[in-house]
Amino acid sequence: MSGNNRQSLKSRLFTHLLNLAVTVALRPQIVWEDKSLKKRAGKEPFIFVANHTHHFDGVFAAAVAKKFKPYSVVSRKWYDKEGYGKFIKLTKSIPIDLNTLDASWYQTGEKLIAQGESILIFPEGAVAREGRMLDFKSGAGMLSAKTGARIIPVAIYGRYDMVFGKRQRARVGKAIESRCPEDMRRSKYAKTLMAQSQEEVRRLYGVTEKKYGRCGTYFEETYADKC
Repeated sequence: MSGNNRQSLKSRLFTHLLNLAVTVALRPQIVWEDKSLKKRAGKEPFIFVANHTHHFDGVFAAAVAKKFKPYSVVSRKWYDKEGYGKFIKLTKSIPIDLNTLDASWYQTGEKLIAQGESILIFPEGAVAREGRMLDFKSGAGMLSAKTGARIIPVAIYGRYDMVFGKRQRARVGKAIESRCPEDMRRSKYAKTLMAQSQEEVRRLYGVTEKKYGRCGTYFEETYADKC
């Protein structure tokens, strides 16, 4: 239900079953560098930002942050897609048109944060297919700069080997504060926030990569030297 924080029973049941399926199929291993953040679920809104290497990232990252019940920003081409779209609409999602100057997602996100809801965004704006992490776009930073919602960086690691393969892993970093200086334009501060967020996601990924080795997702770059 896009932009509506009151899910129907059908939507809540579907979300519960989706999270259960992720747990069974992917056996996620999640490391929180700041375990106290989990106690903040429902007490303040956050903006989760994660790297993006697979179409399964959306359901996986939502399961990682399930205590926070975040709204996921989803490309409209998937949101309106026949078949998949009807399932996406059962989740807490915000459609975004990546081919136009679509500001409706931002307005919706701002309202939801004001209501205490958290948001999940993949700031690369596309699946990274060229073996390296794409630059983070500033949309999530603008939302954080405007609302003051803290950013939580998440590094997703793995190739989604189902059931009997390697576990899918996520490492969740410490919250990044958002306080735009009075003498700085909000747009400039947003870029600073996203540069900091991307550097942290790279570091988080590097910690996991250093421990478990390169999984082939980023075949052009290694991030182990970031940690």
